[in-house]
Amino acid sequence: MTNGPTLPPSLTGGSYEERRVEELRRWKRRANGFLLGALVVFIISHLFGDDTGLNGFIRAASEAALIGGIADWFAVTALFRHPLGIAIPHTALIPRSKDEIGRGLAEFVHQNFLDPTNLGNWLANADIARRLAVWLDSSDHARLAARRAIETGSTVAQSLDDERVAAVITQTSLDWMRQTQVTPIISLVVDSWLKGGRTGETIEATLRALDVVITDNMSYFRESFAGSAPWWMPAWAGDLVFERIIGSFRIMVDEVASDPSHPIRADIEMMLSRIADDLRNSEALAARIERSKLRMLESPELTAAVQSQWQILQGSLGRAASEPGSELELRLAELIQWWAQRVLEDDALRGRIDAWIAEAAERLAHQWDDEVIGLIETTVAGWDANEISHRLELQLGRDLQFVRINGTVVGALVGITIHALLLLAGQI
Repeated sequence: MTNGPTLPPSLTGGSYEERRVEELRRWKRRANGFLLGALVVFIISHLFGDDTGLNGFIRAASEAALIGGIADWFAVTALFRHPLGIAIPHTALIPRSKDEIGRGLAEFVHQNFLDPTNLGNWLANADIARRLAVWLDSSDHARLAARRAIETGSTVAQSLDDERVAAVITQTSLDWMRQTQVTPIISLVVDSWLKGGRTGETIEATLRALDVVITDNMSYFRESFAGSAPWWMPAWAGDLVFERIIGSFRIMVDEVASDPSHPIRADIEMMLSRIADDLRNSEALAARIERSKLRMLESPELTAAVQSQWQILQGSLGRAASEPGSELELRLAELIQWWAQRVLEDDALRGRIDAWIAEAAERLAHQWDDEVIGLIETTVAGWDANEISHRLELQLGRDLQFVRINGTVVGALVGITIHALLLLAGQI
């Protein structure tokens, strides 16, 4: 026997194969027993009687049974090997026609399973969205799905080159940003903010934050003032001037922050309105913003920032994949279960998902049918002919031995019938 690729595990499990071999042997013994019984009856009926009476029926039955049993033994054996080792034409059909069987199987799969119309109709009626949602609408199943998603995402992320990922993301963003005018977007945001009546709150919050910054960095401002003071100014005088300036400034900040009608507030709001108007109407401002945008997009710092964020995501996925029950897994499981519940409650959403699945399957079947057919053909062609013949005989052996038994029994019945008809016709 020549060596060939290993067949699928489902056909090669040790204990399973042993059971099939023993079952095949048992049914072969039974079929051979019927054939041997017909032979014994045939010999006895010919040695100790003639064609008359009951012995005539027994002789006719044994003759026909022997013929039917031998014919079916030959037919069954010829499927898998040459009967008695004699290379009779049109025997050992499976080993000899292995490649043709592979092509036929591939064509069968193509016509019945990969036909886009058949596949689409089946998927459209399979209610896959509801079945999937029912399965995911369980905390255990949702966590399992989340776990597998995280493990898959981590594996994919770890297999990718950080610099290439950053380059792809950055380039995609660059292409989009280069083609997108950001000035109208900024103008829209500023207009929405001004029309929303939140400018007063924003100005107050900004001024309060400014006061906090001054308080937290007082020592820095003091040292900076002292360093820029004239050389002839005494230190105590410098501290006094600094305290007066800072104190006055903080009082002014507090007044502006506390008084919605303060003149400085009005000036700030007017300045913001002018900025919004310039964003809408000033071509020069728009050009400056676009130039600044392009400088930012071309800066190496942007690529470094994207790569840094990708590494953070990569690390998070890796930690979550190595820690069952992680926070990410729990949150993702909650999201999956929420999605499943929504699908179960929304008939229209289920219909869209089923339609998308059917459409995607049709496209894939049309795109990959040649590859699937080629895979089946090359896989079957790579199997050892004698090995595949042996495996198929193990799978079909019981039924084929039944064919042999039936051939013997039916042959006997036909022999009895023919003998009776001959008697009625007066030919015996």
